Amino acid sequence: MIIQAAQQNIELLPEKAFLWRSENLLGLSDLHLGKAESYQFAGVPMPSGGHLADLDTLNQLIHYYAVHRVVILGDWIHNKYSLSEIVVRDLNSFFAAHRNIEWTLLLGNHETGSHDILRNMPFHFVEEELQMGPFLMTHGHKNPDTDLFQIQGHTHPLVNINQGALRLKLPCFVLEKKALTIPAFGSMTGGYAVKPGPNKRIFAIGNREIFEVE
Repeated sequence: MIIQAAQQNIELLPEKAFLWRSENLLGLSDLHLGKAESYQFAGVPMPSGGHLADLDTLNQLIHYYAVHRVVILGDWIHNKYSLSEIVVRDLNSFFAAHRNIEWTLLLGNHETGSHDILRNMPFHFVEEELQMGPFLMTHGHKNPDTDLFQIQGHTHPLVNINQGALRLKLPCFVLEKKALTIPAFGSMTGGYAVKPGPNKRIFAIGNREIFEVE
């Protein structure tokens, strides 16, 4: 699904990411890698390994679209307790397989307290917001003082689909006049329901397809 934003073609992907093809750039947000491990640290018994599926999806996108740059709009990890020895080992292997990629991470609220650990990874760090061409990319705050089109994550948008007996809550992209909010990329994330409005278009993701919700 291709949309127009700031006179640029942005492709919304069913893997819950976006592609700025003219810049060879893949954008995503809110992976919350190591969420199970952070719960384990708190004494909640959860199976490890959920991060591998998300890394595999990211790996496939990088190869399929042959991107040169990946921008993550915050919350790469769930918290500082996410980086167990196994998770760090898998991340090191992942980055070693993608040495040609330029990695940028906008630090999100879930990165608090783990900046020193993350500096061992090949990220260019951005603390507040990143201007790229006609876009201002943020973790989730809206900058009222900019005329740039904003792309943001953080809120994990979902949309309710109610058709007869069918009741679904699906991840979605939310397109407004001056902003695009992208869904959480991670497979172990919840979210917040959004509603269509007169100045808001919602693109839901279901069965590996994207469709607009009227």
